[in-house]
Amino acid sequence: MITEKKGRITKLLFLSILLSFINITLFADIQVEFRNSKEKAYIKTVKIDNIEYFAVGELQKVFKAKHIAEDRLENKLSVSIYNETISILLNSSYASFKGVSHNFQYDCFYRNNTWYLPIHFLKNTLPTLFPSKIRFNTNNTISADSVTDNRIKVIVLDPGHGGKDPGATGKISKEKDITLDMAFILKNKLEKELDGVQVLLTRSKDEFVSLQNRTKFANNQQAHLFISIHCNAALSKSIKGIETFFLSTANTTESRAVEALENSVVMDYEGGQEAVKNYDDLQMILADMHQSEQLEESSNLALRIQSSLMEKSSTIDRGVKQAGFYVLRGAFMPSVLVELGFITNVDEEKKLLNKDYQNKLADSIVEGVKSFKQKYD
Repeated sequence: MITEKKGRITKLLFLSILLSFINITLFADIQVEFRNSKEKAYIKTVKIDNIEYFAVGELQKVFKAKHIAEDRLENKLSVSIYNETISILLNSSYASFKGVSHNFQYDCFYRNNTWYLPIHFLKNTLPTLFPSKIRFNTNNTISADSVTDNRIKVIVLDPGHGGKDPGATGKISKEKDITLDMAFILKNKLEKELDGVQVLLTRSKDEFVSLQNRTKFANNQQAHLFISIHCNAALSKSIKGIETFFLSTANTTESRAVEALENSVVMDYEGGQEAVKNYDDLQMILADMHQSEQLEESSNLALRIQSSLMEKSSTIDRGVKQAGFYVLRGAFMPSVLVELGFITNVDEEKKLLNKDYQNKLADSIVEGVKSFKQKYD
């Protein structure tokens, strides 16, 4: 009997401590109304020790915050809204915006795998930081300018070559067939692993598609990523390995050789020298502000994909390189070209035709894309 009583007391004491420690109860959600739109959203709030808070993830859900990242080394939480970054000092009540410090009264804190900010951040701080875009109303609602959702939702995969253009040829296979097989495998895996992401192909059968039309398709679909899939070739049958490219001027002899190989389709199958004129000069494209903004992100995407491929492929790492591929020119989104291996190397060709190896490569690319998406989103 005494033992049972002690057990009840212990249980009640534990519950009391737990409740006093957490003391979280649901509170009234805050409605956000977007100007010039019928769209409405709600920020869920909680009451902790009689103070209203909300999870920082609500900013991403409601304001499409493109970037929320915790940096323990710099002791800050970065939140990007309306393409502007707010730096919040961890476990404090201070935020920095454009070099100016702002106090939101109560400390932010970490609990249940998320950071919480006081409601004062919504009522006073955000309207102060964005006076022309956000207003907190007396009826406990927020009026705000509509925001663009910049999260990665559409990915275009480009199986290299096709139709009358076989691409590189090996002892028993053609590049155009391997790239199409890989595109289908990768499409299925990306759609399975990335919720809400649509994956489109520049070609879904053995047909010829010009390099310009591949990029044009991605632009027309308002794609957020463009990944061109290829197999490499070399005069030396012993050369093998994987390399990933992003658009820029080729800065090595090897990069120029790959660039010439992949761009030769224009001369061979798109009309020769006259067709080449249709592809704008690379320097003019690099000068285009829109595409120049994508170069750093393309480089980052290439690095993440290449790094992931090296973890599972057990082949030679030929690195991330720059080249002026026609198929990447004019793409207004982060874009890369992946050379999955040398079809002219007998051993590597066998691997490229092996379904298990194809799945390993696809899994690696998915991991690279997921890593990039987490940073980008």
